Amino acid sequence: MSAEEWGRDETPRSVPGLLYLNLLVDDAAGRAAAMLAGTAPAADGEDELVDAVRLLATPEGSPHAGRAACLTGLAEDELRALVLAYRHGGTGGIAAAAGASECPPEQMADAMREVGRQRALAVGELVLSPGTIADPGASVRIRLGPDDRWYPFTFARGRWWPAPGAAEPPGVAWKAALRARSLRRAGG
Repeated sequence: MSAEEWGRDETPRSVPGLLYLNLLVDDAAGRAAAMLAGTAPAADGEDELVDAVRLLATPEGSPHAGRAACLTGLAEDELRALVLAYRHGGTGGIAAAAGASECPPEQMADAMREVGRQRALAVGELVLSPGTIADPGASVRIRLGPDDRWYPFTFARGRWWPAPGAAEPPGVAWKAALRARSLRRAGG
């Protein structure tokens, strides 16, 4: 970019608008302060989608969902699901929303037994896939994240939505999924 372009009153096309720049600067300052205070880990090569979702999860970032959808190529509902996943479980939640982590067979068997104890009176069979335990009849499932926590999801409006309550014990995450489903059905 030439000095002449910078000298004009208009912003060069390659520079984001002031609104976006302020959003990025505020986010960077907040993350740096948290890292220096020891309340947040240092960034370790997060990808652009994670950064976009993290920004959208802030009150200042939420109005930019439409623009983010255009830039990422994802539908707004997909971005909303990823924002919920981030709010409920950070980057591990995003990873679990995108797909379950690999799960050794013995860990999966233990998780199945634990979830089975939680559903003593349930009707229907559980559906298993790598790192995922689902009960389609109850509209709930849990997925293993990269941090070895299980993330709860509920089914609504034709898709699986992240729910709060990620936990290492799969039974705890399963109960969180059931609780979230009950709250959703009750309208709360």
